[in-house]
Amino acid sequence: MWCNSLGYGGRQGSAAEQAVVPVDRLYRWPGGVDPAIAVTMLHPVATAYLALFVHGRLRPGETVVVAGGAGNVGAALVALAATAGARVVATASPGDADFCRRNGAADVLDYRAPDLAERLRSACPEGVDLYLDTAGRNELAWTIDLLAVRGRVVVLAGGDTRPVLPVGALYRNDRAVIGFVISHATTAELAEAAALVNRTLAAGRVAPREVLPLPLSAVGEAHGLLERGELRGRRVVIRP
Repeated sequence: MWCNSLGYGGRQGSAAEQAVVPVDRLYRWPGGVDPAIAVTMLHPVATAYLALFVHGRLRPGETVVVAGGAGNVGAALVALAATAGARVVATASPGDADFCRRNGAADVLDYRAPDLAERLRSACPEGVDLYLDTAGRNELAWTIDLLAVRGRVVVLAGGDTRPVLPVGALYRNDRAVIGFVISHATTAELAEAAALVNRTLAAGRVAPREVLPLPLSAVGEAHGLLERGELRGRRVVIRP
């Protein structure tokens, strides 16, 4: 069995040897999947599912832009959107471009390019149907102008940003900006996400680039690596 949400009381017990989990938040383990691989993907894939399909209302054939397509959630967004039949454009560093393409991105653009908005416009000539920014920059002033009619922006990071909102371009084209945080997902939505997570893992559709196994006694070391920014592209798996 597995769980990635203990409930609305917080995320207590992450370093505990045992935890009490509500039965409606427990899901059967997908057979044949390495736990060390699966545990790194459970939360990113569930988050990506909810962002794309519950809040983003993604449909096959649409154009999706994933800003930060090489990150934990970003990579899952790219993979799930491509599998669902969307055309995916990702932004990432040049060194991560091949990784994004292997995940299913049709185009990968350098997120640091000064003319990124124009590059995205050229890559998506009919407009963007769904835009997701995992980096939390939330540059709505030009992002909304990239959207197709009824295009959507799902905001899931960057809580301290205060972007300019071009209201005219928003309402005159039936566009929408939608906020999303997984902690508000219902148990039914989490169960839907878990079913997709299991299918995706069993099919080998998602996997981390590198896993760093550490014992439970090294939790402090793991937090230090995270705080110093030394885990880029790696996932820490704590074993008891």
